[in-house]
Amino acid sequence: MALYPWLEPIYQQLVSAFEQGHGHHALLFKTESGLGTPTLIRQFATRLLCHTPQDAVSCGTCKSCLLMQSGNHPDFHFIESIEGKDIGVDQIRDQNTKLQQFAQQGGNSAIYIASAERLTEAAANALLKILEEPHDNVYFLLEAPLNSPLLATIQSRCQSWLVQPPSFSIVYQWLQEQCPALTLDDIEIALRLCHQRPLVCKDFLETDRLSQRKRFLQNFWRFYKSHDIWLLLSEFGKEKEDILRQLDWISYFFSDALKAKMTVQSTWINPDLRNGILPFSQALSVQSLLKGYQIILQTQQVIREVNAINLELMLADALTKLALDVFATNDH
Repeated sequence: MALYPWLEPIYQQLVSAFEQGHGHHALLFKTESGLGTPTLIRQFATRLLCHTPQDAVSCGTCKSCLLMQSGNHPDFHFIESIEGKDIGVDQIRDQNTKLQQFAQQGGNSAIYIASAERLTEAAANALLKILEEPHDNVYFLLEAPLNSPLLATIQSRCQSWLVQPPSFSIVYQWLQEQCPALTLDDIEIALRLCHQRPLVCKDFLETDRLSQRKRFLQNFWRFYKSHDIWLLLSEFGKEKEDILRQLDWISYFFSDALKAKMTVQSTWINPDLRNGILPFSQALSVQSLLKGYQIILQTQQVIREVNAINLELMLADALTKLALDVFATNDH
């Protein structure tokens, strides 16, 4: 289980902290998706459980390491949301019952809680009681988004570790190795679109999303010129994740048009679409560009937060607002 290069520094810091006696029984990893944080957590858990660690790394050959490799270690416990539901109090209580017993391999125990922000209030309170009275040689490894609404009292009982997107140069080099057939320009644009999240970007490139985006935005341009909402509506995907991604593409188009309006050139997300963005920016007022941008962001927010929603009606409403309140007001 090799670590991604951008995770090596934080892994070394973790191991160093524990070796120097500054370790903690509960670690909270605040992160974004697409950075490989689960790999970091599992690697560190393997190091905690290893019987004969070799400096910063696990030995890979002891019984504990072999059990981790097979996915059957009795002292490594994984708690996550099941079927999209919140993490319930029973899951935490079941785990606490297991912790009353000694580690079966005679060493440490590690509990990895993925998406810790999904803990119900009752589950969070049950976990809090465990963290307030920690068991010897038991380590909790919690993972949650950077801006998650995690119970403040749980955060106060944890040592927080921030896992942020790596530098442009590190990701750029890694993606060149992973996707050697792609041009450097394509990799750079994909990195901008994916906010330098390496694994998201790799998937984006391997699934040919760059060309999908270009085709989609060409249809957005046709919609802008014709005000025909059905022309663009038919181009949207059926799944929520795909729709949110396509709305991202439109929002980036608007944000680049706003930057062009303010003669800002250096931070464009879509420099390859300059020939479309510049006339779009020139034709619309700042107020219209801002309104269009806000319509897209509001639509995304509703789609993310409301479960039982008719996606097609939501998109049709947003496109109608763009056609009537943004594009039509600038027609001459």
